[in-house]
Amino acid sequence: MIDAAAAALPQVAMDRAALAAAIRDKLASPQPPPLGPELATELHLALACARGDAHAIAHFDAKYLDVVPLALAPMKLAAATVEDVRAAVRDRLLLADGGHRPKIIDYAGQGRLRGLVQVSAVRTAISLLRHAKKELPVAGDDVAARLATPEYDAELALIKAQYRAAFAAAFAEAARELDARDRNLLRLHHLGGVTLEQLASMYGVHRATAVRWLAAARDRLFAGTRDRMKQQLTDTELDEVMDLIQSRLEVSVRRLLSSIG
Repeated sequence: MIDAAAAALPQVAMDRAALAAAIRDKLASPQPPPLGPELATELHLALACARGDAHAIAHFDAKYLDVVPLALAPMKLAAATVEDVRAAVRDRLLLADGGHRPKIIDYAGQGRLRGLVQVSAVRTAISLLRHAKKELPVAGDDVAARLATPEYDAELALIKAQYRAAFAAAFAEAARELDARDRNLLRLHHLGGVTLEQLASMYGVHRATAVRWLAAARDRLFAGTRDRMKQQLTDTELDEVMDLIQSRLEVSVRRLLSSIG
């Protein structure tokens, strides 16, 4: 495997002992990646990038960071914003942070480095957009005010005033209690515009699995929201609200997720 990695990246200097140690570490993890040349090649590239090898970094820029504009295309961002995201992802993956080794070493060796770069790019873009929104002045309670503004879906804004804020708070709490994968799936798909096929590629699974994961995440989100609202609404009112939210699923999840941290 080490010989294959050297052949795949002939211009990148190799530390064979460090690569062998990195492979052993990966295979000893709770969820070891498949054993094969791709494992060694990704780790070889990651270790070299972390050392500052110019050829390795150039290869990473050309063969992995090139996915960033494609990942962000559905978001229709300005070219300057896309470049900002690309630079942020590059720094996050290649630079050591607070004494910790560069994250590319943790991400590499699973055969899905391009997919993980995609995920990181979309999450970074969403974070930048959320930060920009938070810099705009919004009077009163932030979440409730955002839901009441014309930019939000009209039907969602017409939820009765007496429980609009309570619903937004329940939704936010339920969203924060989802596990990391569920939150990522919802944000990538509903905020980032990432397709089911792209999600499947990012996570290295079949499309049907991505569909099942996303549906389960939405079910858990709405179930958690409903549980938190039971004490505040009658059964009839609660049914009406949940029917409205779920009938406008794409808009509802996108708008509400964009309002929470």
